[in-house]
Amino acid sequence: MNKFLRWILAVVTLATALAFIWIPLSRRIETNRQMPEERARLVICTSERDEVMNAVVPLFEEKYDIQVHLIKGEKTELLERIHAEGNSPEADLIMGLSLSDLYGEEDLFLEYVSVNDKYILPQYRNISGFATGYVLNGSCLVLNQTLARGLGITGYSDLLQPDLTGRIIMANPSISFSGFQQLYNILLTGGGAEDKNAWLLARRVLEQAGKTGIVSSSDSVHTSVAKGEYLVGLASEDACANLMREGADIQIVYPREGSLFVPRTAAILKNAAHPEYARFFLDFLTGKDMQDIFGTLLTSRPVRRDAKTSQFLTDLKEIPVITEDESILQQQREQILERYLKIWKEITEDER
Repeated sequence: MNKFLRWILAVVTLATALAFIWIPLSRRIETNRQMPEERARLVICTSERDEVMNAVVPLFEEKYDIQVHLIKGEKTELLERIHAEGNSPEADLIMGLSLSDLYGEEDLFLEYVSVNDKYILPQYRNISGFATGYVLNGSCLVLNQTLARGLGITGYSDLLQPDLTGRIIMANPSISFSGFQQLYNILLTGGGAEDKNAWLLARRVLEQAGKTGIVSSSDSVHTSVAKGEYLVGLASEDACANLMREGADIQIVYPREGSLFVPRTAAILKNAAHPEYARFFLDFLTGKDMQDIFGTLLTSRPVRRDAKTSQFLTDLKEIPVITEDESILQQQREQILERYLKIWKEITEDER
């Protein structure tokens, strides 16, 4: 073999060897370059209904590229968890509770007022400094239209009809936001938490519901009425409106005595691992786009004065809306719960 051919062979061999070395190396370099960094993460304790979270979370994740992890439960369960975790909470924020639910818990939360606070209806703005309202929770009665036909149920006093004994359902006021709101609604429209006749009405409604009619999950109230398992429920407006949109055989009745509307709130935990992500989340909840989605696609009543609402939500001007000073409600909360638990114990013992 002449020198020229040997030189060509050597060059080809070297090129081949370098190719075998370079290709895996280049692939490794390319692979390393494409490896994503660990995704930012936000942890939320929530008692909010699934329909709301299923809409909010993907939209927030897409906008901010922050992964959301949910810890679900009722209010008492979530607050107990936060207390148990002390200065190292797993969650960054809590949502789905009213301001009164957070009474006495102010030390757990970081102060923050959303940039959108100025767009919120004046009576529902952040006056606490830490709790941001994002939707309104309206107390209502939900009727199974077929079963309730002809009974003329338009208010709380109508629930005392003999035909409704054992056919009423409501969430337990001691563990459910909506359950406590309903109890307080009865007391407020009956004369107040100190009024004897107001408590008499509340007791008689509880007796009508009976032991099986007071349930731990607020979701069970409207779904059980829709299924015909109960005739009437003491429920929250948004969940009922959502079922109506889906074609359920139910009707929303705003008690003629008055319907209490309070905001469901979200608050950042003081020792949150990612408070900056939590601030993004609160601003997202109260932004115009998300508020329009709440009011139209989700049938949740938005807190923004410029937000759109669904045809399934009655205009607030047509509802006998009542509001309450949150500070007064906070002061009375423990007293109300203590009295409720005493009454409920007496009722359940009498049923044995």
